[in-house]
Amino acid sequence: MENNKKRSIAIIVPTLRGGGAERVASNLSLYLSDKKYNKYIILYSAEKIEYPYRGNLIDLNIKAINNPLAKIFTLIRRIYKLKRIKRKLNIQTTISFLEAANIVNIFSKNKDKVIISIRNFKSKSSNGLYGKIYNCLIKMFYNRVDMLVAVSKGVKKDLVENYEIKENKIKVIYNLYDLEKIQKLAGEKIEDNYKDLFNYPVIINVGRLTKQKGQWHLMRAFKKIKEEIVNMKLIILGTGELEDYLNKLIGELNLEKDVYFLGFQENPFKFISKSKIFVFPSLYEGFPNALVEAMACGIPVISSDCKSGPREILAPETDLKIEAKKVEYSKYGVLIPVCDDKYYDAQLPLTTEERILAKSIVELYSSKDLLENYTVKAKERVKDFDKDKIILEYENILK
Repeated sequence: MENNKKRSIAIIVPTLRGGGAERVASNLSLYLSDKKYNKYIILYSAEKIEYPYRGNLIDLNIKAINNPLAKIFTLIRRIYKLKRIKRKLNIQTTISFLEAANIVNIFSKNKDKVIISIRNFKSKSSNGLYGKIYNCLIKMFYNRVDMLVAVSKGVKKDLVENYEIKENKIKVIYNLYDLEKIQKLAGEKIEDNYKDLFNYPVIINVGRLTKQKGQWHLMRAFKKIKEEIVNMKLIILGTGELEDYLNKLIGELNLEKDVYFLGFQENPFKFISKSKIFVFPSLYEGFPNALVEAMACGIPVISSDCKSGPREILAPETDLKIEAKKVEYSKYGVLIPVCDDKYYDAQLPLTTEERILAKSIVELYSSKDLLENYTVKAKERVKDFDKDKIILEYENILK
């Protein structure tokens, strides 16, 4: 196909630093056909790039500013600059990731097909003043786009019911994963300073240390687990604003020798694959990358039945309206009730949900048959999210 017959597409994301939306944008640039598309990756700031990309990188060089008045000026600058770029490069389709980029994409529309991507369960995740502002903008302007990509059926349902988005404008496309690459990375050796940890049974969690991920509930439950599985260890990969609180909680629980924060790891898969169980206590999600990636590593998973994503992944044949009230042994993994969003110290008794979380880990670990079954089922399920299958769905909407 000659170059002038290629379709010119722009992928807009604020940065290519850590994050699920950024990873999807990165993967899209990597796996969309070079023969079919002229690809432009447009960033607000290219100062630090952690994810790979393929295509022409354009740095708007307009970073985020905290001052409220400056935010408005920054937004206008981004819209103006992007509109000029779309016109100059004759961009035919533009797809954006994350709210800030979505708004700029909408208002910079030229002759291009505007597609925006919704990555989270908005009615749960939009908090504070800026959350309220974005909620208003969603209701006012998101129906103007050519298409919205929802990362799960639960996200689509939320947009229709709580934001009055027209159902026929929404297309559900799950995140894409390079399963072959994940499995190759999973086979790499652990560094000497960590490998001795895996002489013990390890449960692992991967995620930002933020309220959304609910790791303090896992730590409190882990204290209960240690009463029955005394040699078990807990590893958490990730960084975030709750690190001080979580470290303090570990000290209060006297778990300093059993809980390990290993920070951000460029290759988390080698740690996941050598663990016994992946545990995911999130309070809400859109479509949890870490959960699918753990399954791709071939280990059993336990997840909160939060909105949205886990039930679609682990129990796709069930009604999405169902919420687990006890341990639910689903087809592809274990679902448990969502914990509350309240912070607790070590002195307070475990909540009902935390006790169920502890019980689910002990029961799964103690059953060789369950562990083997979910190992097989995890590898079976992730094939539905392989990059080659999902990229075809994106190509259909980029036309």
